Amino acid sequence: MSNNLAGSRSAAAEPLARIGVLMCDHVPADLQELSGGDYDHVYRRLLLAAEPRLEMITYAVVDGELPASPHECDGWIITGSHESAFSDASWIVAFRDWIASAATAGARIAGVCFGHQLVAVALGGSVEQAETWKVGPQDTVVEPTRWFAGGEVRLNAMHKDVVTELPPGGRSIATGTTADHPAYLLGDNIVCVQDHPEFDVDYVRSLIDARVDRIDPDTVESARRRLEDVPTDGPTVGVWLVDFLLDRSTTL
Repeated sequence: MSNNLAGSRSAAAEPLARIGVLMCDHVPADLQELSGGDYDHVYRRLLLAAEPRLEMITYAVVDGELPASPHECDGWIITGSHESAFSDASWIVAFRDWIASAATAGARIAGVCFGHQLVAVALGGSVEQAETWKVGPQDTVVEPTRWFAGGEVRLNAMHKDVVTELPPGGRSIATGTTADHPAYLLGDNIVCVQDHPEFDVDYVRSLIDARVDRIDPDTVESARRRLEDVPTDGPTVGVWLVDFLLDRSTTL
């Protein structure tokens, strides 16, 4: 486990909260210069832009590193991955069990893309492969909650798997072009979003280039065009995720 004290505050200052980054993949070596580092770095950049007083701790779940307790951190964010949430890979099976235990313990969790899907499977929902990939900017309308105002946002997508059935007690809080359930809440301690607030234009463009043989040509062409023409709202959704993880209510 790597303890990364983050932000521009002095080392003596107390962090506002500890957020665990549950890293489910590694940025390909040839893209790490572009991304600035591994996936934990990408998520650290997103969340610290929203709240610089966080202490962020990385757990390389993809390498079998799980927190001993869901209480080690004040909140958790589950990253994306090229893997499938219904895989029987040993680390994914173990992680699904950890998520189920953490949810029972009331841990505050945010899942992104693979994380969105893995939470659904771990807690009794379903995930399936869609007929086509979703790539590049996707339009989403998010319902307001007590943690964020919601509204129309665009985020970059890179997925084929989608949540087809929410876990018992789950509530869809968005509609849009990316999936039937672009975002959902489970109780008042879990929120999941299908698309990537942490992905910028350059990184998605490079992912398309790396995966072009897997994605149909029309989707590739449309995604490349929209990347040039359609701005995305990653920082806004980053603020929403932080406010949720810290259980900071809006004035709604």
